[in-house]
Amino acid sequence: MNVHINLLHDDERRYQGLVGRKFILISSTITGLALLLIVGGLLGYNLISAQQELQSLRAQWRKTEPQYKKFLAQQKTRDQVSAVLGELQGWTHGRLLMQPFLLELQRIVVPYPVQLDRLTVAGEFTMLQPPPPKVAVKIEEPKPEGAEAPPVAAAKPPPPPPPIPARRWHITLNGRVFDEQGHTVVVDLSAKLQQAPAFAGLWDSVRLQSLSRTPGEGHRTEQLFTIEGLTLQRKCE
Repeated sequence: MNVHINLLHDDERRYQGLVGRKFILISSTITGLALLLIVGGLLGYNLISAQQELQSLRAQWRKTEPQYKKFLAQQKTRDQVSAVLGELQGWTHGRLLMQPFLLELQRIVVPYPVQLDRLTVAGEFTMLQPPPPKVAVKIEEPKPEGAEAPPVAAAKPPPPPPPIPARRWHITLNGRVFDEQGHTVVVDLSAKLQQAPAFAGLWDSVRLQSLSRTPGEGHRTEQLFTIEGLTLQRKCE
């Protein structure tokens, strides 16, 4: 009978290979530490670079911040000026420019035997209420039979838009006509005032208010007339 007795302790056993286990363990440890040192070095370098870049950016910001604040102040001033200019343009739109009006009136009156004695222009200031905004209608899907409809909360109507200032003008022409057919002349003059291209979009109404005959000098017949015109409302916006 053969008996095999092992007289070596476990720590005295040799690794059946080219490299021992102890060497592999030490090499792995050193390699891991080296990798950790490399990664830590890279992270430290990136951190130092980021801190230097942050300090550089802070220094640039300290130089740029006054200019930026100045720019914001100028932008705020520009917005305020733009708002004022927009409001002034709205009021300009609501004005009645008299020079082009008088030039066109002169061009219309000259061919007629008419003398204008007085022109009265009176402005009227009003506030126009814009129409309320449209509310979107929500279309509900049909419910199956027997199903209870969920309670529907009452929709809150949107607030009405603010009123818009507007102006309109009452214009009265008083004059006299030197013609036997004075009524025809004045009616034609009133029609020309309404149809003049320069007055397109100006009038709401133009009407002959009065026409009366008055004795003139010698054998000349004069008729006094009054034409009243009302302009459309001009929004000051």
